[in-house]
Amino acid sequence: SFAMNAAKPMHEAAAALGVDPLYVALPSYVVIMGGGAIINLGFCFIRLAKVKDLSLKADFSLAKSLIIHNVLLSTLGGLMWYLQFFFYAWGHARIPAQYDYISWMLHMSFYVLCGGIVGLVLKEWNNAGRRPVTVLSLGCVVIIVAANIVGIGMAN
Repeated sequence: SFAMNAAKPMHEAAAALGVDPLYVALPSYVVIMGGGAIINLGFCFIRLAKVKDLSLKADFSLAKSLIIHNVLLSTLGGLMWYLQFFFYAWGHARIPAQYDYISWMLHMSFYVLCGGIVGLVLKEWNNAGRRPVTVLSLGCVVIIVAANIVGIGMAN
């Protein structure tokens, strides 16, 4: 990941201050994600100003229960999104430096794996036919086998 490589001086500074190796990447997330959050917020305000069909007033005129439900789901989504980087940093801390690239590969692979499994469990693939479900299932198996091969390779 470009951002994580660019933040290595921050990781080194955190380590020099005595921060546990599992947590040295966490301070850099304020900068990495903060920039994206500011850009997204700015883009939202620009869209609100330009697109007349969008309206905060109309959104907040919905039933309170619907607004609360949407806010809670948004909060849960944001928390899950942040935690994926938290756990990525934990895994990254345990991988030897010469295998840095593997942590990002594992991170992205588990995105696909979890998305595929959730899709199957929630029956999102019911009407897709047998072949796509078979391909998805085989892909999940390949990811699991590959992750285990990588783990065994790093253990030796």
